[in-house]
Order: sequence, then structure tokens, then C-alpha cells
Amino acid sequence: MINKMKLFIAAYLLLVSLFVPCVSAHADGRIKGTGGVSSVNGAGGGGLIPWATLTSLASEEQRGFTAFTTYTDLDDFTLEVAGAAMNFNDRVELSYARQRFTIKANDAQIAQDKYGLKVRVVGNLLYGKVPQIAAGIERNRLLDPATARAVGATDDNGTDFYISAARAWIDGPFHRTSMFNVNLRYSQANQYGLLGYGGDARDSRVQVEVAAAMFLTRSIAIGAEYRQKPDNLSALREDEATDVFVAWFPNKNISITGAYVMLGEIAGAAQQNGFYLSIQGAL
Repeated sequence: MINKMKLFIAAYLLLVSLFVPCVSAHADGRIKGTGGVSSVNGAGGGGLIPWATLTSLASEEQRGFTAFTTYTDLDDFTLEVAGAAMNFNDRVELSYARQRFTIKANDAQIAQDKYGLKVRVVGNLLYGKVPQIAAGIERNRLLDPATARAVGATDDNGTDFYISAARAWIDGPFHRTSMFNVNLRYSQANQYGLLGYGGDARDSRVQVEVAAAMFLTRSIAIGAEYRQKPDNLSALREDEATDVFVAWFPNKNISITGAYVMLGEIAGAAQQNGFYLSIQGAL
């Protein structure tokens, strides 16, 4: 299924690129780049974590749509993700992502579906005294639960809850547009859920997630993200995740993000570092 999704997304991105002048003339919503990109969970934000921003550049009384595909190449594993999201009136975001995790040594694969709902509760990213605050829920379902059960996970599906706050400054440090985001997440997920949910060491944990970004030009942003993870399994250590990224927004409809990711130990394999590439199209 993920290959069919990739073909659809590729066709969608081509369509967007062909009709960018037409689309941009009507897409007078938020400032370019302030919708972020697509996370590996499908929600709008950064690569590793969602942000309080909602996907696309739709403002009030507008609807927006994004589709994306992501590839991460680690030392011993790969992760492919394809998905899409909808923004309703810059208030509600619905998202979906299909993840496929591959073990390089034997080509074994684990697939997972992620469904998301995010609601902007109060505030504005750029204006006013209150930062933009959003609340989100992610419903996750493993399609291949055998590995999760073998390593001691208590369930093959789970639900994450998070609250997110973000603020952007047009004249930030070094007179550059900058943004800062922080999340609090309640989760049972082992390695983003790819190794199931819950375990014998603990069953859940509240985690902190942080992201910061700065625009070097109107089209290029750099930044970093940090994500705590639960470490629920006594047999398999789980480390925190970080990345440093560069995102290019050639126009309001296309973004390309490259990152170096440091995910620590995964399924007994230490120091899983590598590169991440994501392409998103937005309407």
C-alpha cells in the first residue's frame, strides 16, 4: 500500500508544481513556512515531532491539504513514511501516515498506521500576547504485531495525547524570523510504536519534546528537535531522539527537508544515526 501512496503523492507534487502560480494567487493565508512540514507521525510540525502549528497555510475560513513522503536511512534500519493531512479553518487538523520500518540485515519489515487529530485551542503563532497552543491525539495501530509481542510489549495499538505551544518572532535573534515549540506528550509507544505499546519496565510516561527553527532567508530555515521516549522494555533500551535540519520552501506549496537524525539504540542496535529526507506538497 505504501508504494501506491508514494505514487499518488508523487503525482500530487507534480500537479502542485505545475499549478503553483494559480494556487499561490489564491493562497493568501499565513506566511510561507509557518505551517511547518510533515512529521513522521503525519501531523504538521517538524520531522520528529508535531508542532502547535497546523498543516498547510490555510487561515480562518480556508481549508488546506498536504501530502508528503519521507525516507530515513539509519545504520541498521530504514523508515519509509507516506501520508496526508487536512486543515480546516486553521482550527482543526486531521492526519494519516503509513510507516514501514525495515531491518537491513534480513529485510524484515514492520508496518504501522497513525491517525491524528490536532486542535488549535488558543493564541496565534505570530501575533498577540498568547502563544499558539494546540492539543492533539494520535491513534496508532501496528499491522505486524509479532515483533512487538516477542520483545515484551503489552499491546499492539495505543493512543498518544499531547499539548503543544509555539511562538514565532519575525524579528528574532540576529534579526531573523525564528520559532520555538514545546510539547508535553503522554505515550506508551516503544520506538514510535513500531515495537508496540507498554512493557514490563513501565507502561507509560509523560515526555518533553522541543523544537527551534530560524529562517536564514525567506525560503531556507535551519533548526533542531529533541524528543524524549518512554523506555518501557527492560530487554531493549530506548534512547532520546534528536535531529538537526534544513528546510527549503521554494514557494508556499512545496517544501523539502533534509536532516541528520540521532536516534540512539533501537532494538538492541546501538547508535542509530543517519539521514532523513522529506518532500511535502500543500494546497
